[in-house]
Amino acid sequence: YLCCQDLIGAQSTSSDAFVCAGVASDSLYGVAEAFWKPDLEPEELARVCGTAFLAALERDCLSGYGAIVLLMTPDSIVEYELACRND
Repeated sequence: YLCCQDLIGAQSTSSDAFVCAGVASDSLYGVAEAFWKPDLEPEELARVCGTAFLAALERDCLSGYGAIVLLMTPDSIVEYELACRND
């Protein structure tokens, strides 16, 4: 069971595989549905998340200028900082 909430507490439970929320959630869903598949390796999952974030940021100027992907495994936490256009 997956669930996410926006800033006012509205819940989103539209998928058993992943959830997206926020201003650019439509763009996030489109890319996530295209690239996500079951049993991704951790690095592949981080790459898919990064691709979805950057695609959504490029399509929605109100979403910001970058993102941070945290890859958490039982052994480590790896942080990927994604830069986006700044115009």
